[in-house]
Amino acid sequence: ASTCEEVPTLTSEERGGLKKSRDVFGLDFGATSAKQPAQPASELPSGRLFHAAAVISDAMYIFGGTVDNNIRSGEMYRFQVSCWPLCPRMWGPVLSPTYLFFMQKEECVQGHVAIVTARSRWLRRKIVQAREWLAQKLEEEAPLIPKEASGTSMGRVRLPLLRVAIREAEARPFEVLMQFLYTDKIKYPRKGHVEDVLLIMDVYKLALSFQLCRLEQLCRQYIEASVDLQNVLTVCESAARLQLGQLKEHCLNFVVKESHFNQVIMMKEFEHLSSPLIVEIVRRKQQPPPRTPSDQPVDIGTSLIQDMKAYLEGVGSDFCDITLLLDGHPQPAHKAILAARSSYFEAMFRSFMPEDGQVNISIGEMVPSRQAFESMLRYIYYGEVNMPPEDSLYLFAAPYYYGFYNNRLQAYCKQNLEMNVTVQNVLQILEAADKTQALDMKRHCLHIIVHQFTKVRLWPHCSRPRLSWAQPSSLSPAGHCQTSPGDSAAHPVWLHGFGLLCRSQSCPRCAC
Repeated sequence: ASTCEEVPTLTSEERGGLKKSRDVFGLDFGATSAKQPAQPASELPSGRLFHAAAVISDAMYIFGGTVDNNIRSGEMYRFQVSCWPLCPRMWGPVLSPTYLFFMQKEECVQGHVAIVTARSRWLRRKIVQAREWLAQKLEEEAPLIPKEASGTSMGRVRLPLLRVAIREAEARPFEVLMQFLYTDKIKYPRKGHVEDVLLIMDVYKLALSFQLCRLEQLCRQYIEASVDLQNVLTVCESAARLQLGQLKEHCLNFVVKESHFNQVIMMKEFEHLSSPLIVEIVRRKQQPPPRTPSDQPVDIGTSLIQDMKAYLEGVGSDFCDITLLLDGHPQPAHKAILAARSSYFEAMFRSFMPEDGQVNISIGEMVPSRQAFESMLRYIYYGEVNMPPEDSLYLFAAPYYYGFYNNRLQAYCKQNLEMNVTVQNVLQILEAADKTQALDMKRHCLHIIVHQFTKVRLWPHCSRPRLSWAQPSSLSPAGHCQTSPGDSAAHPVWLHGFGLLCRSQSCPRCAC
């Protein structure tokens, strides 16, 4: 948008004779706003042809198409891609950093203890050493604190940021490495540019030092794909200087190819190579080494999901900084991971952090079972959604309450319940659907109860009332029970209008 200027009007004669125009007009666009529509019930689209599809961010959108005998459709469907948005959000300013890395030139790189200790054993040892040094320093300074400063107020004093010195790295390559730790991928720079290839070579050197096999493979794939006639000598010389044997071998094999060798030795950069490297190129050309196929499997390392799974199962027990209480039972956890996955925890840790570091877990007014709580933690830490139908009962409303940043858990819980609802558990699922206002799930359960009533009423539900048929004539126009008080017939609210009666002491709706 540029400055507001009145657009000149042209007559019909001027427009007819105008072939080319050099006039520039500035357009002012008014402020626009987007209104989010209400979330409809999830449903599967019908089969269609000639539709458009696009993948945007973490979802795939299907628009239009031809359905039902060449009828054009204007519907749009959104499919949630199986994704795990934990670490990309942690890479951003989700929660305050818990440590600072210091490089060679006293440059700082911020981060969170939880994710780094989960991904790298080498950095985990560095952080443990820094924590021990900080604890020793605080113990030495404790006698110097005045007595009036000690007491209950000391528990709320914010500890200084943990400082970890890593003199083996420079800031820019280390930032790329940190991006990999948080997202399990690296954002490749421009392919073929010498500066970018040298940057990834420095990252590759750090990956070897920190024993990150997965990052090693990513860096090697990019470097080997980026080597060409313009940068092969620079990359080869840098690989020799950094003692990267595999990359050096790749560059030497590239140089001595019949289609490359004459062009490479005629370049000016070849004249400035070190003498040992020139000798090695000439010898490689005269007598190529025999190729020996390796039968050893390539170690691709562990993925982000595998590392976070191990971290939840015990590796990260020494780095927990929050306690989750489920019906009085404590479960240690990590604030950075919870805040990255849930807007509920993010808001709590930013503004309403409990002083004792303990958080009671519930889903609205409902306290989940221990097994369901563990399933929710697995989803938070590493995106695991495989769970029994009983856990899906409790976690169906968890995405709404905790504000998860995608609907994958809710979609799976709904599918899990619909696929596994039986006469044995239909009443439990119906009750959970009624509490969470899942109307489509509620209708599905009531449909099963009505059509499978003879089986449902005979199933011995623990502490559940036994159901029996009621004729529609026994219901008044207002929906109240018309049976006599001595008959002890009662209707749960969610069974009224479906021709079902419940045998118990009194009816909670009409008190008959």
